[in-house]
Amino acid sequence: MTDVILRFDYIDDEIMWPEFDADGRLRVGWVRAVSGIRRTLLNVVRIKRIYAYDGKLYVLYDAEDIQRYGQYLAYLPTHAIELDYEIYYERLRDGDCKIWRLSIGTLYEEERFIQKLFGVEVELEHILPQDMWPVNFSIIPLDVTLYTKRIRGIAVVKNPQFGDRRGGKTAYEGRYVVLVDEYGGYALYRVKNDVDVDLKKLSGL
Repeated sequence: MTDVILRFDYIDDEIMWPEFDADGRLRVGWVRAVSGIRRTLLNVVRIKRIYAYDGKLYVLYDAEDIQRYGQYLAYLPTHAIELDYEIYYERLRDGDCKIWRLSIGTLYEEERFIQKLFGVEVELEHILPQDMWPVNFSIIPLDVTLYTKRIRGIAVVKNPQFGDRRGGKTAYEGRYVVLVDEYGGYALYRVKNDVDVDLKKLSGL
């Protein structure tokens, strides 16, 4: 077997034709992976990691036959972020029938992007609407798509302040990475331990 990186637009969540070993653990199960008009099947047991960047999924896969997946082979982008995934079953209301699913988590896309880009630990603390604006700092334009998230601007600021249409001002204490989404909203990620952040690393995007 050989580890390869495969690139897809998306992966269906339903696991088809599941088979189990004597201990009840999933031994084989197939999901449909799609790239453009092409599609193939992946054995979920052979999926090792799932990454995302530029709206694509990158799967680290233990391929039983590399030629079978030749048209999906890719290099993992430098700024690809790892996504969590889990295999679970959904019991139907009628009877004892189960549907097995592959769930790919996208909750921490932005947080992991910041951590990978700058090498600092952050946590989401505030979400602000698009009708507010920065008072004591400027946003650096950016256009990065992860998987479900698109980032249109970024800033690193100590004690950021925001204004609103009522003339009010909201201030936060600490060092933050501020992301602007595609709709103009702001997400404030507090930098743990208030360590410095090297903005020069943005040049690699």
